[in-house]
Amino acid sequence: MRSSNKSMDSINLPDEDKIKNLQGGYVDSRRVYKEKGIDDFTNTVRANFDTAAPVSVPERTEEKKEIDEFDELIEERKKQADKKPKEKGIKFGGKYHARWLVRRIAIIAVIALFVVVTFLPPLSLSGTVGKVLDTNVFEQSNMAQLKVDLLSDSNVYDIENLSSEKPENYRVCTVEIDVRNFSPYSVEIPGFSIVSADPLYRDKFVSVKLQDGKADLSPFKVTTLTVEILVNISELDEKKLTEAMRSLVLRTNGMKKHIGPVPIPCVPAFIFVSDMIDYRLDSTTGTSET
Repeated sequence: MRSSNKSMDSINLPDEDKIKNLQGGYVDSRRVYKEKGIDDFTNTVRANFDTAAPVSVPERTEEKKEIDEFDELIEERKKQADKKPKEKGIKFGGKYHARWLVRRIAIIAVIALFVVVTFLPPLSLSGTVGKVLDTNVFEQSNMAQLKVDLLSDSNVYDIENLSSEKPENYRVCTVEIDVRNFSPYSVEIPGFSIVSADPLYRDKFVSVKLQDGKADLSPFKVTTLTVEILVNISELDEKKLTEAMRSLVLRTNGMKKHIGPVPIPCVPAFIFVSDMIDYRLDSTTGTSET
């Protein structure tokens, strides 16, 4: 009987010589590349850079922008700034400060000093000496004429306080004021006026004036001015008169500074009458002072 092709008897062992002569194939599921000289079985492909082709990377190019005049000016300024040596700051207070900052502070200080010297008043302080003058205010004029004279020659506080026609009801009280003019300007003071007084004695003050008229003060000099205040002393004793005068706050009127012929209006000076002054009524001598 003919044997079948599917019989198990037809299985033959592989020929070892043929396997050895194979140029490529799989051994234990690993590719062997004998023709490339790879004799390991790590199943990893190694690159050969000797036969690799060079790769060229294209250079990045940007379009040139048109530079206008403003950009050219900025670039030129930057170049000049880079060429300039860096300035060393000024040492102050243990630290270095930029020169521009120091210059700016100096300019501000000079401007502030100019404003203070030019527009602020000289330092004015009340002295500690006061007098009571027994003056007959009606010696050369009657009540009506006296009011006209006061309104024209003095700074009137309240003309209605001139209510009595008896000369003994009025006294002229003086206050000395030291004016310290430490500026290069000459100072003109036409007069003084009353700013405020104790409400209990507001009906006692009539007017204020400078004893010697308008005052012109020299630069860098201390000048003492005498202010005369007309007071209605009816119902006032020495204690009340002293309290009334100490409560006064005076101010300059129309004060100006001069540098050459040009007048410069300035802020008025305010003066508090010193509480060290005592005013005494002495009908025998007519005057008294502390």
